[in-house]
Amino acid sequence: MAVNDSVGLGGAKADAWERELARRSNLVAERHTVRGMYFNGTLEALRSLGREPLVRRCVEESGESRFLDFFSYPARMHYQMVSTALPALAEEYGGAEEGLRRLGQQVAQRVWGLGVGKVMLSLSPLSPRQLQSALPMAYRTSVSFGEYEVRWMGPCSGRLTLKQDFMPYPFHEGMVKTSLDLWGGRAVRVSGRQTGGLDSECDFWWQ
Repeated sequence: MAVNDSVGLGGAKADAWERELARRSNLVAERHTVRGMYFNGTLEALRSLGREPLVRRCVEESGESRFLDFFSYPARMHYQMVSTALPALAEEYGGAEEGLRRLGQQVAQRVWGLGVGKVMLSLSPLSPRQLQSALPMAYRTSVSFGEYEVRWMGPCSGRLTLKQDFMPYPFHEGMVKTSLDLWGGRAVRVSGRQTGGLDSECDFWWQ
């Protein structure tokens, strides 16, 4: 489904996405890790909604006092945090699907605002075409799993292919949209779909 400003998903749809997240979380192994920036992005998404009690609950459930952006933590811990946060995001944005997109947008802001991502954004001129290398690199440096590739489908369109990634595709729609926005894309559209058990694709367009 394309990323846009409209929401309106019912409870049944929200439950379906929560079940899908739980299914994927059950496939996570001990060797899979996620950088702290994913955790902090999730907590920032909740803070932006004024959900401080839920922020505290997520941190307490993790067993950590805080998260270091570039430290690796068990991926299962992150998906537990997302599962705890998702009902609140679904309530705010009209459904879990849109909540996952907004979460992906917030995490992308965190990823590109730190380290190498911040340096890359400071360079000019910026162009969405630079994301062919930058976006897969962002994934590879923030998670220990998955295969990520960007291919161009036209002058102002492309496709992100994700294999063996544990987050549902609406999260990645949000990641791609924010990335394109930051790299100078206008009128950005993103449409994702699941292509396998842990595989998905996100087509995107810009002006």
